[in-house]
Amino acid sequence: MNEPIPVYTTSRLRVVVTAYLAQVRAGRITLDEAEARVVAAFDSLERQRAAAALLRDQEVTGNREGKVAADPAITSARAARSVQPRTGTQRAAILQYVVEAPNGVTDFEISRDMRILPNSVRPRRNELADGGYVVDSGQTRQHRGSSWAVWVATDEARAWYGR
Repeated sequence: MNEPIPVYTTSRLRVVVTAYLAQVRAGRITLDEAEARVVAAFDSLERQRAAAALLRDQEVTGNREGKVAADPAITSARAARSVQPRTGTQRAAILQYVVEAPNGVTDFEISRDMRILPNSVRPRRNELADGGYVVDSGQTRQHRGSSWAVWVATDEARAWYGR
């Protein structure tokens, strides 16, 4: 067993370290060899985590064409293309706002407080919900005589925000 053992999670790293120590105790590898392999495994895990964080960040901040219906009117399709340069910025700003809100937020509050048009808030918030960054809390708040869903940040959102 001379090749490094693949590592994908911290719990797997613990198993790998234990396996290398067992090999040292059995005299199959030296302590220096085990140390080098553990360091390589840890470095590999850190690179994998950094790559995953970059992908998550791109999911939030990456610009893409706005959402439209399956068979959109020409004006809707044109509008979806025109917002592309701002989608990632808006999505990241909205996610930050939701994460920082201790009691969650409604689309109305996002629009009002961030001065983003409601027709821009809903698609960005839907993208965040589709990505697993915000969820409907099951609660509602009243604004202008209507009930609005309260959205809260997920652990994934807090992890993104904490970076």
